[in-house]
Amino acid sequence: MVKYCPRCGFQNPDDAMYCIRCGFPLTQPVYQPTVQQPPVSPPPYPQPPSAGGKKRGRKLVPIIGVALAIIVIIAALILVLPLFHHTTPTKPQNYQVVLNLLNGQQYFGVPHVYQGDNDGTPTSQWPVYYGPNSANQYWSQGNIKSNQPVLMMGSTQYNMGSAMFWNETYSGGAVKITIIGTYSSSSSPLSDGFEIYLFLNPTTWGVSPKYNYSIPYTSTVGNGWAYSGYGYPSPHEGDIILPQSSTQYIAVQWEPYWQIFGTYPGATGQWNVWIVNNTNGNNPSISPSPSPNLGQPFAGWDGIGTSAFKPNPGDRINITVTYNPSTNTLTGIAIDLNTGQSANFTLNLGNYYTPPGSGSYVFGVEGITGAFYANWALLYVVTTQQSTTPLPPSSSSTGLNLIPYFLNSSAMGAVYLNFTQAELGLFMPPLCWVIFLSRASSSVSHRVSSQNTTEITQIPVGPSAPIVQSNNNNFNMLPILVILVVVLAVVIILYKRLK
Repeated sequence: MVKYCPRCGFQNPDDAMYCIRCGFPLTQPVYQPTVQQPPVSPPPYPQPPSAGGKKRGRKLVPIIGVALAIIVIIAALILVLPLFHHTTPTKPQNYQVVLNLLNGQQYFGVPHVYQGDNDGTPTSQWPVYYGPNSANQYWSQGNIKSNQPVLMMGSTQYNMGSAMFWNETYSGGAVKITIIGTYSSSSSPLSDGFEIYLFLNPTTWGVSPKYNYSIPYTSTVGNGWAYSGYGYPSPHEGDIILPQSSTQYIAVQWEPYWQIFGTYPGATGQWNVWIVNNTNGNNPSISPSPSPNLGQPFAGWDGIGTSAFKPNPGDRINITVTYNPSTNTLTGIAIDLNTGQSANFTLNLGNYYTPPGSGSYVFGVEGITGAFYANWALLYVVTTQQSTTPLPPSSSSTGLNLIPYFLNSSAMGAVYLNFTQAELGLFMPPLCWVIFLSRASSSVSHRVSSQNTTEITQIPVGPSAPIVQSNNNNFNMLPILVILVVVLAVVIILYKRLK
């Protein structure tokens, strides 16, 4: 039996004389209090739910189910469909950096020879290289302060041209020549831009010191073409060097005089394209003749393309010419990197030119003046070839590139993050990821313009920098994903309104 303390109610042992808790004397008889249980009220009678509650409850169940189903479907599409779609990457592209003077570099990547022409007479005055310590001599001609190195292709004078030539081993695929040029001083109006040569096959000269400034050639001024009637082969061309070659070659000119200062019926752009025959070096001919777009008395395609622009002194001019043998097509684009203005063309050569076989060829670039002039200079030259051997398909990547949409693309520097299929599961739940289906890359690649595929951001500095690019034929789930994400967003909005 226990003793309850009358003061605090603590249960004490039977033989305790004082309360263990509060010390109250327990000598008087203590009775165990009767504990009164509070009356238990009967549970309230259950009330039936309201009609609105029933409707809301009934709506929430399918909404939640649909949302979960959509998430599962999206996850399945991303993780499963790529397993059944094996894309074949495009052929690898190999870069050959010929010249890189950008940002103070002084890189000449391949053996090369020069040839200058002064009003129809061979000269060794141009091209001439100005390094960082002497570049001010070039830029000061236009009152521009800079020590940017240049390979000056000619002076501010009439009827001259100078060219740089180098060897390439051609594999039979698409080939692209990209240059970045400039000028610091010119006449008004401005002329005659740059010439790009493709597929020369010389037999009386070669790319060796022996032929530096001594290439067998003739020029459009030297043989009297440039000032015969309206000019030949084009009304606007300048002093173009035409080297000896045992086979036909292609000459492509971006001529800034076209459209800005001069035009002709049938001319729409700033490009001249000629197929040149000059087997003995002093008796050239140009085809097609007559000109398909200008007619008699001209030859070649003259003043073709769309759009036109006039660069300012010091502007960087990015010119890219691409030849695709599978379609026998030439494309070209010139972009003023300072203003964004451009001029471009696309031309099918048809039966006028037979695609060359694989082998060793000479390619080249010339700076030109004519009745008007500019001291054209080169800063960068690179050739890009597409191999004829495709790469085996790769299963190491999904072909999905993901970037969070809330990150600023310029702050990201156009860097795309590549994820494997296993890693994609970690990014499925958040809706803050926008999925871009594009080529999978094993490394961060430099940006390439989708319009003209010119490399101007990160430039290889070695003699060759092979870059492997995949094609854009990956399974296109983007429309499916967009639809599903929109549906999911609508479901979530309805859920929040009905909650």
